Amino acid sequence: MNINDVLKRRLLIVFLSIGLLAAGITSFLKLPLQAYPGVAPLTVQAISQWPGASTAQIEQQITIPVENALAGVPGVQVFRSVSLFGLSVVTVKFKEGEDSFKARQLINSYLNNLTLPAGASIAMSPDSDATGEIMRFAVTSEYASPMQLKTFMDYEVYKELKHVQGISDISAFGGQTRQYQIIIKPGSLQAKNVTLQQLIDAVTNSNTNVGGGLLPVGEQQLVVRGVGLLQTIDDMQRIVIAVNNGVPVRVGDIAEVRIGHTLRQGMFQYQDVNDGVEGIVLLRRGENASEVLDRVKLKIKEINTSILPPGIDIFPFYDRQVLLDITLETVKHTLFFGISLVLIILYIFLGNFRAAAVVAAVIPLALCVSFFNMDQFKVPANLISLGAIDFGVIVDAAVIVMENVMRHLEERNSKLKQSIVLGTSEVQRAMVFSTGIIITAYSPLFLMGGVEGIIFRPMAFTMGFALLASIILSLTFVPAMISYIFKEGGEHHPPKFVDKMLSVYKPFLRWLVDRPKQVIFTAIGLLLFTILGATQLGTEFLPTLEENNMWIRVTLPNTVDLKYSVELSNQLREEFKKQPEVEFVSVQIGRPDDGTDPTGVFNMEYGLYFKAPQDMPAGAGKKHLVKRLEKYLDELPGVDYTFSQYIQDNVNEALSGVKGENSVKIFGNDLDVLDQQARDVIRQLRKVHGIVDEGIFTELGQPTLSVDIDREKCARFGINVSDIQNLVAYSIGGAAVTNVLENEKTFGLAIRLKKDSRDSLESIENLLVDTPDGNRIPLTMVAKVAVTDGPFYIYRESGRRYIAIKFSVRGTDLGSAVQEAQRLVDKNISLPNGYRITWDGQFNQMKIAQKKLMMIVPLTLLAIALLLYSAFGNFRDALVVLLNVPFAAIGGILILLITGETFSISAGIGFLSLFGIAIQDGVILISYINKLAKSDHHSIKETIIEGASLRMRPVLMTALLAGLGLLPAAISHAIGSEAQRPLALVIVGGMVSTTLLTLLVLPVLYAWIRTREQSRH
Repeated sequence: MNINDVLKRRLLIVFLSIGLLAAGITSFLKLPLQAYPGVAPLTVQAISQWPGASTAQIEQQITIPVENALAGVPGVQVFRSVSLFGLSVVTVKFKEGEDSFKARQLINSYLNNLTLPAGASIAMSPDSDATGEIMRFAVTSEYASPMQLKTFMDYEVYKELKHVQGISDISAFGGQTRQYQIIIKPGSLQAKNVTLQQLIDAVTNSNTNVGGGLLPVGEQQLVVRGVGLLQTIDDMQRIVIAVNNGVPVRVGDIAEVRIGHTLRQGMFQYQDVNDGVEGIVLLRRGENASEVLDRVKLKIKEINTSILPPGIDIFPFYDRQVLLDITLETVKHTLFFGISLVLIILYIFLGNFRAAAVVAAVIPLALCVSFFNMDQFKVPANLISLGAIDFGVIVDAAVIVMENVMRHLEERNSKLKQSIVLGTSEVQRAMVFSTGIIITAYSPLFLMGGVEGIIFRPMAFTMGFALLASIILSLTFVPAMISYIFKEGGEHHPPKFVDKMLSVYKPFLRWLVDRPKQVIFTAIGLLLFTILGATQLGTEFLPTLEENNMWIRVTLPNTVDLKYSVELSNQLREEFKKQPEVEFVSVQIGRPDDGTDPTGVFNMEYGLYFKAPQDMPAGAGKKHLVKRLEKYLDELPGVDYTFSQYIQDNVNEALSGVKGENSVKIFGNDLDVLDQQARDVIRQLRKVHGIVDEGIFTELGQPTLSVDIDREKCARFGINVSDIQNLVAYSIGGAAVTNVLENEKTFGLAIRLKKDSRDSLESIENLLVDTPDGNRIPLTMVAKVAVTDGPFYIYRESGRRYIAIKFSVRGTDLGSAVQEAQRLVDKNISLPNGYRITWDGQFNQMKIAQKKLMMIVPLTLLAIALLLYSAFGNFRDALVVLLNVPFAAIGGILILLITGETFSISAGIGFLSLFGIAIQDGVILISYINKLAKSDHHSIKETIIEGASLRMRPVLMTALLAGLGLLPAAISHAIGSEAQRPLALVIVGGMVSTTLLTLLVLPVLYAWIRTREQSRH
């Protein structure tokens, strides 16, 4: 780039910079901010409900047909399914990059060709993902019943919130779903000589409207309607079932008609409320959570003031914006102190505030380019992409230019314009190549894919565009501004401490250059010592992002009923409310009516929402809370539990299909064999230090009252199988036969026997079955009624059954704990033919990411080597600079060991960034030494010493800026700092070792190589 042309158009450059600033700020304000990146894969669920059907029936007649129907959908990565009483959920996980709209359209079209059993229904899950639950609220009242609250939730609150732009769905949990019920009196059907089928037909046929076309009347026409819909309980009681001997038999003669509620599969409680109603707001995939939440809050205010009756209100108790605000405060704090440290270092080393301000001005301008491009490419900003920005690296290019121009001004060998042109031109090539190398070091993040790619790709996007912009700004904006801030003929002096440092550095470097072998062997020894220390580093996938809440899953034996779960929940809720960290407690027992969470009433999920960090009592914290609750829960018999966080729990389940951080899956066909193998595996897991919260997702043990129909006996009496099925479905199960419309509301109308006629095995055996000849016979004459043991769950993945053992790791690192568990399982577990074990969850994600890094890092280093060869024109100098890479890792590894951090994907990405910065320093040093060698007639040793001395200030500055720019992120332990802290620590620690290497070891090594070359010639 011609610097003379830049100086001629300096005013234009200033105006363009102001325009860039305005465009960047506008783009940033439009960017969606995410507290937690959307790491969950694209999944679509086919949710089928078949009330009353057993688990085995569900698997055979719904789950397997649905899996087969969806088998041909393109772009699918894996099928998962779970079958349980009355519910089937088939989850289709798509490959990365598939379009959500297209995927849902394909699923819908394939499901349309599916034929389900009578009484079964199927629907797709909402267009949201595992991080889409952005708000939870309770519908509260001091006087309304759970049934009234549920009705308001389903027909008032749902309708209003569903119309908010950006909302995918509103899921309801808890309360009682209103239902009209016809309760048959014992013996009444026989006394009035009517059959159950007659009752069903009469109710169904008495609830219709018909159209009669148009009737011309003079010059008008009337619409003809036959109105027959049921509207009141009195209408239902007067339905005529049959006419016997001229006497009509009505529903009211044989049954009581009343308002009740459907069979409850779940319950919601919070604080002191034992039976409440919860709403969960689901964000549509790809929407801006903050903007949508603002609209939701306005709508809730409107609902509370003008739609719901007085005394009934919506109370939000979980709001994603709260987490976003807390973590944004952390990022703001980190950014403010990072920028402040950068400004201080610039001022100290340049000795001129105006020069420091010009260099610092590159930061917002470069970031504006990033924000503009993120807005154009629809890349959301998350707290990692903002919190891990290294301002020191962004200004390195500007520092190189500014320092060299100021060096010429300090030497006073040329005029201002000549100093600007000469100083910029001298370092232009080295600066472009060195910054390009850092960009190349970030490039693997674009290729990572998976969870780690989703989390860190925005960071690579931000830094990549900022670094590209910094190159252009350093060659345009910086020279233009130098021409404004400095006057011709002004005196410039380097800071005195720089001269003092040089007076120490120069003789010390000369002493080292004379002892190359000792220096090189010392560096190699330190490297080997560090490599040995690195073997002691634990490994994990990613640091857990703190959410300021706790999600506790408590699992009871599968056979418990809702009453028992509620009694235990009341006890646990009181204990959780006492904890000093906790502000609000809620619990979901069982599953919601829409079947989106396939579980039973034995499953309880507690949300413990913490106080704000500033309100947390002294000495309180999550670690202390976990220890207290572990001790309390361990004393409860038959209780299995898992500690997690709200979003984290959803994401873990979406990734592996198991409600836990990690899992072992055993695949096979026989559920009894799977159960036994799972018990053997969990015994091995319990031997491993650090493995906690382990538990089996028990599939067997569901007590089932089976009515096995004897077709031969049915044939003797002329009874159809459907007659007995109707008896089971309606008389015992209480299935709805039709719906009652009340304005915009729809409620089921069910038929059921009175409770004392169906509450025991004996009473069910004695139920009477109608025969075609008008007689009635006991059910036991045509069917065998017995209590059997059947499956509660059946899990499937890729068309095969499996059983899952979930576990977490605390108190040690993930990698070593799971590797020890795998060793024990491989040694002590022998699986039958046709059975296999896989490990899933965070450990599996970590292994996949590590494999990617093992492939990508060598390719990145090769690309950097090619760039170095292009910069120097020979392999010797390129290789010397590349030697910075292993030595730069010394500081990064040591600081991880000192601070007790593990080697995570975040730390791995920190090493990539560190390598780029280390190579940049090497390029600055070697390129200037080579330039000096061409014009200097001193010995190669003296030339190298002189060149290193002249480059000491820019090398120190770039290293200190890169390290101190991330120092606040490295030492922060606030909420929102978890993922970037390992990355920042590696760079901060690595900058110490790479600076010492570049200034002390690299010149010695280079001098030794060049001297040996000269001696051979």
